[in-house]
Amino acid sequence: MPKRANRPISVREGTSIREEATVEKYGDNGFRSATWSNTLRAFLTWYNGYRSAHRVFKSPDGERVRAPLTNSHQPNYGDKYYARIKALERQITAEYDDLHVAMLTLSGSSRNGSGGWRCPADHLRDVVNSFRPDEGRGVYHALYDSLSGKEWEYALVAEHHKTGYGHIHIAIFVDGAIDESDFHPAIDAHLRVCDIAHRDAHDYYSPDPDNRPISVRRVDTDLSPEEYEQYEDVGNLGSYIGEYIGSYGEELFDRNVDELIFRASCWATGTQMVRFSTGANELIDREFDAEESDVEAVAIPNPSFDPETDATPETDEKPVEIVNEGWSLEGIGRVDRDGETIFDIQRSAVQYQKIEGAEHLDPPNYQPSDRPVCRTTDAHLNTFR
Repeated sequence: MPKRANRPISVREGTSIREEATVEKYGDNGFRSATWSNTLRAFLTWYNGYRSAHRVFKSPDGERVRAPLTNSHQPNYGDKYYARIKALERQITAEYDDLHVAMLTLSGSSRNGSGGWRCPADHLRDVVNSFRPDEGRGVYHALYDSLSGKEWEYALVAEHHKTGYGHIHIAIFVDGAIDESDFHPAIDAHLRVCDIAHRDAHDYYSPDPDNRPISVRRVDTDLSPEEYEQYEDVGNLGSYIGEYIGSYGEELFDRNVDELIFRASCWATGTQMVRFSTGANELIDREFDAEESDVEAVAIPNPSFDPETDATPETDEKPVEIVNEGWSLEGIGRVDRDGETIFDIQRSAVQYQKIEGAEHLDPPNYQPSDRPVCRTTDAHLNTFR
């Protein structure tokens, strides 16, 4: 992928990039983003360091106990997402009388106005920002209007195409019957707000349901796996949403390069690949809090918490970790040929740099903002028009 490999991951003024994925400008104090290939190398180097790193705790008896240092790209991290979705399923099924789930898919052109490849972080930000734009009304506001009077929550998942560029899925959990047409205004909002969104990729009138950007299913947790397809209902919400999260249970270095370069771009910009609405997080935490209510615990700093990217009401990262009383976190341990070195938490913080803009290198490929057109059947010609 030589032409994609040489693209900077971002040229947008003020974008925050991990320090490892930036390059200091020659003869200046400013920074620019590294190329996509160099960012991938930095990402894999960072990830490889986790193989020799761990958290070091001290028990009430003064004994050192070591635990793996985790990150969201590890094979077993998908189990965490799955556990949270299953917790949400149990809580929301008990809360809602008639649970339905809608899945929206939003994307944008990965080609720029000059016919070349977009900078991947700027492309993904264009797509994601249509959900809650800085100004005006976006996809979230359209959902708020369309689902007025209903109880609903959502989960937002960023996923990659085979090109390595990203798109997003929005799973919307609704109490009560819903129809695809309820979500037409949300797709229209994306086409209006996201200047690079193609209408033909968001055609909710497509004769082929698989090509539509909207899918609506009823949730029935009493169904057996054999009955899912027969009734077109969702029996396992965790598996249904998990299909959109991407591969897990597979070592990162064994995954396809398209997923690796996508994850590298997300890593460099601190982009969350999965996030839940505030209400969904509250339902999930309700179950986890109930499970831990009989455990005497205290809060200690969470070394993987980054205030720049995680300090939002929708994050699933917390600034503290809960452990049994009397335990303390000594720091991050790293093992090399000379033995173990323990670093304090402050030294392990993520450092970001704001880059200087060069937007002329990546002009967006603007698309017409008109909505999909309803097709009518011409009976005597048996065609759509």
